[in-house]
Amino acid sequence: MAATSWFRRNQKKLLGILVVFLMVIWGIGPAAEYIIPKPGVGEILGRKVTQDQFSDTATRWARIFFREAKEPVAQLVWRQMALFGQAENMGIVITKDELAQEIRNFFPVDPRIFEDKEGFRRMLGNVFHLTEPQFEKTIKEYLLSRKLQYLLKSSVKVTENEAYQRYIKENEQVKIKYTALKARDFVSRVEIKEDEIKSFYDKYNENYPNAEEGIYGYKEPEKVKVEYIITRSDAIEEQINITDEKMQKYYEEKKDLMFRKENGETPEGEDSDETAVSEFKPFDEVKAQIKKNMLFRERETVANKMIADADDEIYENIDKEGFISFAKLAKQYGLSHVIPTNQNNGTNYFTKDEMREVIIDLPQFPQQVFEREVNDPSTPIDSTGGKLIFRVIEKVESHIPSYEEVHDKVAEDLRYEKAFEEAEKVAEKCLEKINETSLKEGIKSIKDDAGKLAIIETKYVSRPGIISKDDDTEILGSDRVKITDAAFGLKVGESAVTVENRGEKTCYVVKLVERKKVDPKSFEEKRDLIMEQYLLEKQFVFSTEWESWIGTKTQLGKSKS
Repeated sequence: MAATSWFRRNQKKLLGILVVFLMVIWGIGPAAEYIIPKPGVGEILGRKVTQDQFSDTATRWARIFFREAKEPVAQLVWRQMALFGQAENMGIVITKDELAQEIRNFFPVDPRIFEDKEGFRRMLGNVFHLTEPQFEKTIKEYLLSRKLQYLLKSSVKVTENEAYQRYIKENEQVKIKYTALKARDFVSRVEIKEDEIKSFYDKYNENYPNAEEGIYGYKEPEKVKVEYIITRSDAIEEQINITDEKMQKYYEEKKDLMFRKENGETPEGEDSDETAVSEFKPFDEVKAQIKKNMLFRERETVANKMIADADDEIYENIDKEGFISFAKLAKQYGLSHVIPTNQNNGTNYFTKDEMREVIIDLPQFPQQVFEREVNDPSTPIDSTGGKLIFRVIEKVESHIPSYEEVHDKVAEDLRYEKAFEEAEKVAEKCLEKINETSLKEGIKSIKDDAGKLAIIETKYVSRPGIISKDDDTEILGSDRVKITDAAFGLKVGESAVTVENRGEKTCYVVKLVERKKVDPKSFEEKRDLIMEQYLLEKQFVFSTEWESWIGTKTQLGKSKS
């Protein structure tokens, strides 16, 4: 049985031991911190970060800046800790005036709010659940990160020559003629022998296949079959009943915090003198908002209870014979039972990469699944689709199938690879003839080898990665990068062969017909605007790369001490 299953079976006993242990530790008093040092969660710039330090920072930043973050909050906070840690290392400081100004900027309301110190502290507690020192500490850290980023960006410059050279690259265009020799068109002309097939298998059998990258391989990755139970919205809605009485009670409890009128706000048709004594918005005006808020809260409460009840059932039965049925749990507690189907092959088996599509909003889900032992139910997990518990039904270990099992597939791949090699030879033969005569004659000379090939001519096109409004992108399509990359390296009238060995393998014979150069006057006319744009882009790239470098100086989950 899995370690987690053992923990669940012995959880009550372990909790008792833990309580006794904590009582002993608390009895020792503050000196315990010296006897038993707090463990570290990682290192930033060579300094250990304790669990308490990280938890404190994560709580403060999550409540102010990351309330609706799409990324895992731990990663976002860790990144910020690295930034303001580096800022402190560099001697960057935040003055009291800078801190006070940023706090004022944070609350662009009536400045009199800061005169009522006790009221301001209550507001911080109500809105962010933080004390004033906690709030100020977080804003100071935020300013350190911003000041560091500003200093980094201000150190990046763009010279006029650098800007002009980039402007040329982005605006220079060419006209191209080309023809394409696809490997698939040569497959039927290729012959292969049994010993060649076996050699091909021996060469690539330890690779994982990746057609998009042009990698042959026959090793099967590890796969899993999973099931999960998840809260159902219809079952939740049946259990929620929000009456007018409940909404009225909510209004009375929250009106001081949520429904106070803004300064000068007066309902239509009422004189300000008549309503001066009324500080709050009327119940009927905010009733819809109250119902929405209560529905959200009730949905969370009911969903938590449903999944918790199912989890308790799992806990109570985990040490009994056999495995509790997820299908029965779903029926008993009004949950949905899902065994996901792999859309790529129609089976219920998934590789780690394919598992990302099962619960899209949980990037850590594939790792959790593949680390889980078979038939060991997970603890409840939050997702945008609802609260869920999953279980791995079956694991298929990574393995290399025998030659006999994949013989036909290997033969097909070998035939395709030899067809690609043949296409390259024919393309080179065509290029030799083009250099002696013309593109038309060169293509005519390989008609017996390649069949009838079309000569495709483009209008003006830009360099790879750049698309202008008049770019002839429809003609080039997915062939764009290889063809334009080759064309920009040619002189007008020259030809070359370039190959695409990823995806659909293809050889291109490319000729540069015309090059439209950039008029220096067009750069001079908007030089300042262009340089400003390039500077912003260069600063962004530099800042991103620098933050990545700082990331290499941090280790979340590791500590030398």
